[in-house]
Amino acid sequence: MSDDLSIHGSLSETTVPDLIRSIVRSGETAVLSLDASGRNDTIYFHEGKIVSASSTDPDMGLAETLLRMGELDIHQYNHALERLVVARRMGGLLVELGYLKPDELTRAAERQASAIVLDAMAVRSGSYTIDFTPEFPDNIIQLPLSTERLILDGMRHIEFWSLITRGIGRLDRMLEQVPGADTRTFQLELTDDETHVLALLSDPMTIEELCSRTYLSHFQTCRTIWGLLAVNLIQDTEISAVDEKRATIENEYELEGIVEKYNNVYQDIFGVVFQRIGDHIYDFTDRVVLHLSPETLPYLSGMNFVNEGRLDFDQLLNNLYASGSRDHGAAVQSICDELLTSWMYEIKTEFGTSLDAKIAPITGSLKRP
Repeated sequence: MSDDLSIHGSLSETTVPDLIRSIVRSGETAVLSLDASGRNDTIYFHEGKIVSASSTDPDMGLAETLLRMGELDIHQYNHALERLVVARRMGGLLVELGYLKPDELTRAAERQASAIVLDAMAVRSGSYTIDFTPEFPDNIIQLPLSTERLILDGMRHIEFWSLITRGIGRLDRMLEQVPGADTRTFQLELTDDETHVLALLSDPMTIEELCSRTYLSHFQTCRTIWGLLAVNLIQDTEISAVDEKRATIENEYELEGIVEKYNNVYQDIFGVVFQRIGDHIYDFTDRVVLHLSPETLPYLSGMNFVNEGRLDFDQLLNNLYASGSRDHGAAVQSICDELLTSWMYEIKTEFGTSLDAKIAPITGSLKRP
């Protein structure tokens, strides 16, 4: 994403959790500003992690947050307000008054930022701006917040069905766990409800089917699904299929690259031998195949080597899929290496060392680091 790019929109068309999710998943450094109900909230992201938050809501101030959490009593709160001046920071004042220890100030700031984010996630109307920027204002201190747990906690307290339905979409939406979801659950310390819903999605199913199988209410189930989507623990099955297809295509390109590298070598060796024996080369290639192991021969089914000794990649790929082999890369490498060894064995048998000077530079191109 380009620096200094801004995106504007209405919260009637999206939700705050979905905006947060998009920034987190893209790993951007950005500032999300929310203008709603006479207040402005600002959430700061560094490389896809929430690192700070501020709000103009007077109930989201540091002293108010600590009072609400029972870490300030009413007398301390009122005393701090009496001593506060406009240009002074509340955090420093609370330390000066002895209501906070210096090493507790960062933790207090984390609680305030978390409270702002949790409260902002339930905002239903207003406007938003996302500013992609390489740096924050000097007064922004980046805090070690747990982004994914913060998202889940915020969504767990959303009571607006209108937001939940906007977030989850259709009830016939097919969902499943993302690969590796199980390993991430230990880091996130999922609740029992979140673990329960995630476990059910070890097999793909629709939201409607999931609601019929869970012990939670349908409202709680849908809200939990939305949270798991937001932290990328579950995904659309269709997306998984697209990713799998893309991975397969990329893998086939890699395999074709390996085969082509070897084919160039086979072709050059074929040329050297052809110069020596002419059309007898085809009898020679038949003998090369005889040296291949019984395990390798099925992969070469339907092929001949009349095209200058080259492997037919499309036929090889079909044979790989038909074989049920799981590690196609290792299989292709083994096939190509064994075929080259068979060439070298037959050359040594037929010509001794007389072709070594011409063959060595050709096979040397295959040396891997």
